[in-house]
Amino acid sequence: MLPIFSWITGITVETNEIVVIRETLKGGKGEVIKNPKVFIDPLSVFKDIPFREDILRDTAIAIRYFVKNEVKFSNLFLGLTGTGKTFVSKYVFNEIEEVKNEDEEYKNVKQAYVNCREVGGTPQAVLSSLAGRLTGISVPKHGVNLGEYIEKIKNSTRNNKAIIYLDEVDTLVKRRGGDIVLYQLLRSDANISVIMISNDINIRDYMEPRVLSSLGPSVIFKPYDAEQLKYILSKYAEYGLIRGTYDDEILAYIAAISAKEHGDARKAVNLLFRAAQLASGEGVIRKEHVDKAIVEYEQERLIEAVKALPFHYKLALRSLIESEDVMSAHKIYTDLCNKFRQKPLSYRRFSDIISELDMFGIVKIRIVNRGRAGGVKKYALVEDKEKVLKALNETFDGDIEIGEIDDLGES
Repeated sequence: MLPIFSWITGITVETNEIVVIRETLKGGKGEVIKNPKVFIDPLSVFKDIPFREDILRDTAIAIRYFVKNEVKFSNLFLGLTGTGKTFVSKYVFNEIEEVKNEDEEYKNVKQAYVNCREVGGTPQAVLSSLAGRLTGISVPKHGVNLGEYIEKIKNSTRNNKAIIYLDEVDTLVKRRGGDIVLYQLLRSDANISVIMISNDINIRDYMEPRVLSSLGPSVIFKPYDAEQLKYILSKYAEYGLIRGTYDDEILAYIAAISAKEHGDARKAVNLLFRAAQLASGEGVIRKEHVDKAIVEYEQERLIEAVKALPFHYKLALRSLIESEDVMSAHKIYTDLCNKFRQKPLSYRRFSDIISELDMFGIVKIRIVNRGRAGGVKKYALVEDKEKVLKALNETFDGDIEIGEIDDLGES
């Protein structure tokens, strides 16, 4: 078929490609997705959370005691990625807002949800976000000491109660001054209760004894198994996809893949949604659509993992792009620290970070024994250097702008 030349864009497009684009824009023939909102904003659709009923009930009881009997609580939601921690927290947040229309005692309950990593992770950034959301007034991230932030938060609850949700709280805890923030919030004489959320099951190891003594129980979110994931996927498919565009085998396939990786429901749902998008126009989701979705997901996850790294981890990773030799990379890392006015970590701590990056799947470590004369050399190969470098370049400016300074270990 002869191409059609677009005089507007200067792009050559095949006629059949134009037909496909137009059909996709209009929807209809061969469409797979019925309601994309199910995948993009599931809380607006689902009114229950399967396999987390006990956690929801216990959390609701703690909140009721706080609102009606002034018994403060501080819960720590722990579990791996995709086990429902954030979903449960936001679900509870929304339910409280609904109950305000039915119960007078809840009308004076303020709520503030902050993802610590997304706002920058520093004590100033987290407290600024909390103060702003509780007071409704924009609060600067710089030029205000921690005590002033705490006072603003306490003043906002003088005649009210507040429930604070700190998602990815490990980002805050591992920063200098992060413990002070938690201690002030947990021991405050204000009517504040806190729900903290973390993927790091060892987060308590980073907390000082005085913080631990103020902390309530840990609530463990166990990984979903394959059957549970299949059930969850069936609900998303029921509400979000057109009947007949998928079958049990496809759902079971996605569930089995996601169950192998610590029962990650978020991954399972994302794979189903992306596979459905890839099948758009064909009318049915096939295994090859899922396999392609998996490849795309892994690539995107690598980029997100890099962006979420603490600042010194990013510097270490950047140095490895220049040199796979870990000893040489440490010298490059030290130069980068000087450039960004950061105190460099010791080689031992740097080497530990490289090992952690290997555990994350971002680099691959190789040990070479050169015999008595040459000794042992450690190398680390960065997976997909081009994508990693792009992700690092996108985040460095933002990290410096928010004044991120990471201790992360003895130097």
